[in-house]
Amino acid sequence: MKNVRTRLLALTATAGLALSLGSVTASAAPTPAAPTKATTTTSTTTSTEDAKLDKVATPRLGWFSCYGGAECATVKLPLDYDNPKGAKTNVAVLRQKATGKRIGTLFVNPGGPGGSSTEMAYAAGQWLSPEVREKFDVVGVDPRGIGFSDQVQCLPVERQDEVMKDLRVAFPVGTTEQRRFITATEKVTRACSKNSLATSMSTAEVARDMEMVRRALGSDKLSYIGFSYGSHLGTTYANMFPKNFRSLVIDGVLSPTAWSGTRSTQSSPLEERLRSGRGASKALDKILRECGKVGPSRCGYAEGGDPRAKFAALTAELKKKPVEVTDPFEGGTFTLTYADVIGTLLGTLYDPEAPSMVDFTLTDIESMIEASEAPQSRTATSQRTTLHREVVAELKKDRTAPRRGFVYDNSLDAFLSVTCTDSRETTRIDDFPAYATKSDAAAPHFGPAWLWSSAGCAGDAFTGQDEDAYVGPYNRVTPKGVLVVGNYWDPATNYDGAVRTRSILGRSRLISSDSWGHTAYGVSACVTQRVDSYLLRGISPRIDATCPAETEMFPDWGAQSAPESVPQLLERTSLPKGKGKGFPAPTVVR
Repeated sequence: MKNVRTRLLALTATAGLALSLGSVTASAAPTPAAPTKATTTTSTTTSTEDAKLDKVATPRLGWFSCYGGAECATVKLPLDYDNPKGAKTNVAVLRQKATGKRIGTLFVNPGGPGGSSTEMAYAAGQWLSPEVREKFDVVGVDPRGIGFSDQVQCLPVERQDEVMKDLRVAFPVGTTEQRRFITATEKVTRACSKNSLATSMSTAEVARDMEMVRRALGSDKLSYIGFSYGSHLGTTYANMFPKNFRSLVIDGVLSPTAWSGTRSTQSSPLEERLRSGRGASKALDKILRECGKVGPSRCGYAEGGDPRAKFAALTAELKKKPVEVTDPFEGGTFTLTYADVIGTLLGTLYDPEAPSMVDFTLTDIESMIEASEAPQSRTATSQRTTLHREVVAELKKDRTAPRRGFVYDNSLDAFLSVTCTDSRETTRIDDFPAYATKSDAAAPHFGPAWLWSSAGCAGDAFTGQDEDAYVGPYNRVTPKGVLVVGNYWDPATNYDGAVRTRSILGRSRLISSDSWGHTAYGVSACVTQRVDSYLLRGISPRIDATCPAETEMFPDWGAQSAPESVPQLLERTSLPKGKGKGFPAPTVVR
């Protein structure tokens, strides 16, 4: 296979940083459920939200050249739109001008919650089709509290390491780890619940900020593409401002009712509603089944027995006792835990070549364990594989390592501030060990991983709510259609989320993709062509569509690699330092 090293560099499974979800079947490629006819609601919210924003002076965008070719601006917007003359928050905006004759402005969001939209807009040439770049200015608005907007900071700098040390696991396993995880989570959420910015970071507030920037740019209706959590921002905007957009694409889709919760579901934790773990679990099961079918000539992990049976034995042993293994590259030993293996595998499932990535990872793990048990022997397993440095690094990774170059890593603060102001929950954080047991039964291995990522949203943990959060309805009739993209084997945003969103949102259309990894634009040529056509023409498809698989699950070694996904590309993207004037250091809000 081509570019294996590049693929393995993209292994990422930091719990909660790409929250999005869906359930799939693990046999043949699933057939999309027929969308049910939703009872739609007339757009009474439009006048309410537009009227609210009409009371706010449209900001002036003081553009300046930045980062060697882009344009940047920072605008002050109300912390609370009900009090437009009150406290303000600074929001960062970056624009890349169209490369040809412009037809509009395309707003972008990478998801998270916690991803930087300004970085995504800066990198537009790496992931957007040239035809779209030619016709659109690309604009990224960093959500409030995130990126180069004012930074939310819930803990004092000197307390972060002390609190975070008990969160530096993919997810907690066992009574002791779970109790420490809960205690540390409560310290963060209690601090966030008292932070004025953290409690004003709901998706609705970000949608209002985006609408204010759209107004500041002129008369164009909004065009938008959002990935993963960015799908919820798109769905929310479409329902709050249904008459204000020209084209809106959501890829890697969260069910909005599952994300926000309803009166009947708010007593359930977020993962139980979103079913991310079920999507990941069934994707892995499909891979292991097919690995067994093609055999060791195509899938190395099939050597020595049925891959599903081998994986079951591996995880059962690691649950009982971690294994001390030798780092073949750096020397020394490290402890390999059950959570390390599951967290690493979740990262591999994000890749468009997930089947091969899973094969490499499990074969490497098997080799290291065999070497630790018989260090003087050369087993068949250790002879047949070349260990990958990136797999070893991922297994050893600090799961809460800072993701940006700021002194204080606010990624967890940002994730909780958005997610927990959106999600209505009456759960108790002390009940999460019991929820984890239930989640593991419904979605083996990955259910608990996703469950613990949002434990801070328990009703008695994050108590600082945003009274202006939007929690539905999500069935507004939109004059223009919304294009929904769902990937059958997405391990984060369950395909079921796309189906449910399509069934709710008026005038939406669904593209279902039989592809691997997280999100489909840029990976499936069929999806990419349909999304580009929709963006360029501004006309939604008349009917739903299905895009077939375009690559083999276990291709021959040396075959052309599938393209990287947009989330993978953005993992390595940051605004360049020392390349022209840039954003000032963001103000920290404690």
